[in-house]
Formats: sequence, C-alpha cells, structure tokens
Amino acid sequence: MYDFIVVGGGIAGLELGAMLSHDGHRIMLFEQSERVGGRSFVHSKDGFILDNGIHLVRFGRKSAVARVLRHVGKPIEFVSPGTAYLVDKDDRFILFPTGPAGFLKSKLFTFSERLKALKVMVKLRAGGYRGLDRYTVEDWMQGEGIEGGLKRYFRLVSASMLVCSMTSIASARAFVENVDAVLKTGVSVEYPLHGWQNDIIGPLVDTIKQNGEITTGTRVDEVVIEGGKATGVRTKSGTIRANNVIVDVPSQEIGHLLDVGALKSERLRSALGLVPTSGIAVDYAVQGSVSGIDGLIYFEDPISFGCVVSNIAPSMAPAGKSLLTWFCPIHNEEMKQKDKVIGYQQRLESRLERVFPALKGDTLFKRVLYMDTVDGVELNINQLQEKRLGYVIDGIDNLYLVGDTTAAAGAGGDIAHESSIGCYEKITGGTV
Repeated sequence: MYDFIVVGGGIAGLELGAMLSHDGHRIMLFEQSERVGGRSFVHSKDGFILDNGIHLVRFGRKSAVARVLRHVGKPIEFVSPGTAYLVDKDDRFILFPTGPAGFLKSKLFTFSERLKALKVMVKLRAGGYRGLDRYTVEDWMQGEGIEGGLKRYFRLVSASMLVCSMTSIASARAFVENVDAVLKTGVSVEYPLHGWQNDIIGPLVDTIKQNGEITTGTRVDEVVIEGGKATGVRTKSGTIRANNVIVDVPSQEIGHLLDVGALKSERLRSALGLVPTSGIAVDYAVQGSVSGIDGLIYFEDPISFGCVVSNIAPSMAPAGKSLLTWFCPIHNEEMKQKDKVIGYQQRLESRLERVFPALKGDTLFKRVLYMDTVDGVELNINQLQEKRLGYVIDGIDNLYLVGDTTAAAGAGGDIAHESSIGCYEKITGGTV
C-alpha cells in the first residue's frame, strides 16, 4: 500500500512527488514513456545538452520551481541572461527592454512611446488594469492607444511570455498579470546554472526515490474509484493500491483515466477540449562561436525568439563549441497544416542563417522539433485560470490533479510549477 500514486512523470508530478517523499510519504510514480520529465526532457548528443525547446525559467531564483527545490533541501543556482535584443528587418540589433530602465535607452521607441510605456507600468502597478477578462491583448493595446514601437514590443512580449504570437486571441488579463509579476519580482527569466537534468530533474528523481519508486514504460489505464474515493490505479499488470492518487496528465487526456460522463461535471468535460500552445523549436550545434550575445534575441518575421544557450550556461556545449536554440510559436490550428509549418520553418532557418552567418558553414548538426503541445493551455480569453480544472474533482475524494492545464497561476511552464505547490498545500495544509 502506497501513500500516493502519481500518474505521470512530467515536471509537476516530479515536483509534487518529491515534496511528499521528502515529508516521509511512500510514493509510486508511473510514467508511460521510457523517461521522466515530460516536455522538460533533456537530450544529449556529441557532448551537447539539448532541452526540449527553450527552457529558461520564468522568475528564476524567485520561481515556483526554485521554491520546490529549496523545500526538499536541494537549492538551485541560476544564471541571468544578459542584454536582450530585437533584430530589426534590416538586421540591426536594437535593445529589447527587460525592465523599466530599458525603455529609456532603447531606440525601438519614440520619446512619446517611452512616456506611454512608463505610464502603462505605473497604472499596472497601481492595480489600474481590472475587468480585462473578455479583452484580448489587441483589444487592450487599442484601448490604451498603443502604437508604433511599443505595439511591436508588446506583441513580442506576448509571444514569449504567453507563448502566443496572435495578440488577437491572447488574453489581456493574463498578459498584464504576468507583466506585473515580473515587475514585482524584478526577475524576468533565468537558466539553471548546470542545466535542467543536473539541477532540476535529477534532484527531484533522487528525492522521490528516498521514500518511493519510479516506474517508466508503464501506462496507467484507469484510476480506480470505489465508494466515491480514489483507491489506486490499474495497469496491464493489475491493480496497485494507494491511499491517494495524483494525476499529472494534460486535461485533454484525462478521459482515458476517468469516466468523465459519469461524473457529470461540465468543467471536466470542457477540459477535454482545452487548446494547447504549439510551435517549432530549432537547435544548432556549432563549431566555434555563433555570437557573443548572452541574452534573448527576438525576430518579428517570423515572430520568434531564442538565445545562444552556451553563452548563458557554458556546460551546455563542449569547449570551443556553441549551442543556439530558437522557438517559433505557431497557433495550434496552423500546426495541423503541414505546408504552413514547413513555411514557418524555412523562413525561420533562412533568417537565422542570415543573421548568424556561422550557422551556414560551422553547424555540426541541427535538430528541428515540431511541437504540437508546448504548454498544455493557451492563455486565450476562454481558457483563463478559473475556467480550468482545480486540484480536486467534486465527487471523488483522495484524487488530486496537477500540471500545466490546472487552475494554477502563471503562464507557460510556470503554471506546472505553481500547480505542484498549490496541490501540495491542498493535500497537506502546509506551505512551501
């Protein structure tokens, strides 16, 4: 008999499982693939360490994942990216602000746009943006009279922060809430000093194994519900019992674990149709130097962003070599159209090789990922926090939900980290 069975070894399941194991609970974690980490998996090739797309950590040392690791006694050290840039259409590098001071220096804005930006930030910090539930980022910018360079800037911020390049559908409320969080913490993004595997995934796995087990390559077919209570799970090998069950699978896939129809929950049924974010990730492993820039770099055509990861964390590439990682967000409906996806890829690679000439002759290998799901939920006006599933389901005791499709705060992968803390506090009544 286990105290908790965790179904799914994504980052949220690992974090929650590690915290509960650290508390002394006996854990069994099942992951259907051959590796844990979910969409945070790490791939090694020829001495290069490749993340599954760009995996900078929102809020870095002040993030939810940093809090989790401190809680289990495995604190993490982060490194901050350097100056960020927008590469203009004529290939000029323009300072891209990551804080208030940048608006006074960047040539992206006119004088009046600088004043507008500062007014927006003051209004935001004063709580002046409320009632935006039905507004898109485009609606918000139009209402605020945001044009020119400032509009270009907010469009790119929306693409990177909300992983949505279409301001016509991205939620204005989610946008301003997350910009406000950056202003409050004073940290935009940071990267684990020694990479995700060494600093995050490995320590979480080790902590779970202190009081539990991790089984990969095993699919859970069903959560066992008896007398209105979760009592275990079924796999092809049989029934495994536990006092509690935690589910870390996307809401879109929860139907294979639970009889959704029998539960008569409208929110649960609607969760099956949540739209994820999507996109293309490209990695270039390069002999020598690609660029001396150690911050994020943005393109507008196609809307995308990336960095030379090895300039931020040198251990990600062998000595004398470089690793460049880039991401192009694409709407989920467009990802289903092969010709459009190939078109985005060709435009992106052409632009990268023009801006960074070393990629043409010095590339050792290139990896392209077509990612139907980047984050489990697109932050459009119909998929805001309160419209997603909470950590429990009415009518079923001892069953808990965690992951980036739950009603946790944040944007992108930070939703998963926040959910692990929120669910832990729900289960234990304690705080992290």
